[in-house]
Amino acid sequence: QAMRVRHLQSHLADQQLVGTGQLEALRGTRIGIDAVYWLRSIQALKDPFADALGGVPPGMFGFVDKELEFFRRWNITPVFVFQGMASGPQHSMFISRMDQQMEQAWTHLAQGQMNEA
Repeated sequence: QAMRVRHLQSHLADQQLVGTGQLEALRGTRIGIDAVYWLRSIQALKDPFADALGGVPPGMFGFVDKELEFFRRWNITPVFVFQGMASGPQHSMFISRMDQQMEQAWTHLAQGQMNEA
């Protein structure tokens, strides 16, 4: 059974297990990376229109490829860890509401109302 670790970053910091060092120390190693945390930390991927475009910022794949090249150059093997899939809304009322919200967001974008989108 999978169990989510809440507030892992703050827990690790409290235990003094978070630190900085030379990247050279990781050469030739395999490291586990919280994929969601990693992606959210990348400033270039923060796009206010991503949700209206389906949740994927334009240029994301090119940027991720550059990051992966960085790992390859240092001979670091990243192992990306994901939370798993969350079940979607089961009730049709929630699904239709999401569809309405998406439609409204597109309408606002088309009318140039970026804040409302």
